[in-house]
Amino acid sequence: MARSNHADDERRVSDLSLEELESIVAERKRIERARAFVEADETRRFNPITIEPGAAPRKPRRRRGWRDKILLLVEVAAVLGLLGIIAVAFGNLQALNLEFAQSLRTSPQTQDAQPVTNVAAAPVQPVGELPGSSFPPAASAELPGASAPPDALPASIGVNVQPAPALPPPTPGLQSPTRIVIPAIGVDWPIVPGDGWEELKRGVGHHSGSANPGERGNMILSGHNDVFGEVFKDLEVLKDGDEIQVYAGGRSFKYQVRAKRIVSPNELSVLLPTREPVVTLITCHPYRVDTHRLVVIAQLIP
Repeated sequence: MARSNHADDERRVSDLSLEELESIVAERKRIERARAFVEADETRRFNPITIEPGAAPRKPRRRRGWRDKILLLVEVAAVLGLLGIIAVAFGNLQALNLEFAQSLRTSPQTQDAQPVTNVAAAPVQPVGELPGSSFPPAASAELPGASAPPDALPASIGVNVQPAPALPPPTPGLQSPTRIVIPAIGVDWPIVPGDGWEELKRGVGHHSGSANPGERGNMILSGHNDVFGEVFKDLEVLKDGDEIQVYAGGRSFKYQVRAKRIVSPNELSVLLPTREPVVTLITCHPYRVDTHRLVVIAQLIP
């Protein structure tokens, strides 16, 4: 006798159909799985694992050796020393510029007090780059690369070529510029003849052969921006319409700013003569970098 899913069904196996037999087998399998699930220790199978605090392994910390500590201290000391040297050098340069400016402004203007002889304007000196550089010229008067001093050259080469003597600065005439005042940036400096390295140590330099105050033509004045008093340090803040006063003895000539340019040091076109009476101010740019020249052009006010 076989039992189906109904308790009162007691038919013979031979009396059951194939679908009924499959249903009875599936029912018995289901009952067996349920019984096995109940009997199994489910709490043991799904019991969570607890991790005690501090049981996780710690990564070993690499200790810094005494050599690494010494190297670190040396590097820190080197950086601090370099910063200190830069700060001291900068402070000394600022103090030197301030002292130089005060000494020039407190010294008597001998150019206005002493009579000078009026001489013809000298021709414009040939130059390789614009004046106003903050770097001194090369001290050597010969080309580099020589393997022996001049006096050790053999006689077969010929005569020794001696460097030409430096030309003396031109004598200022009655109409030569002697002083420049720019109220907008607080400039009040003497003007010296010539615009070489030595001349610009004493103030603003007047380019040889350029126009005099009030004359038709291009009056070229140059000055440093970061050494020897920082004469033209604030030249870049000038704007159109600002006034520039240039004195020739006791006479004053007023100019108004018309243009401002930044050019390369070999841009010599700014030194060319002009038909109108103008003054061209030249200094290095940018501040303490000095790779270019700042040019300010002002026109005479009638």
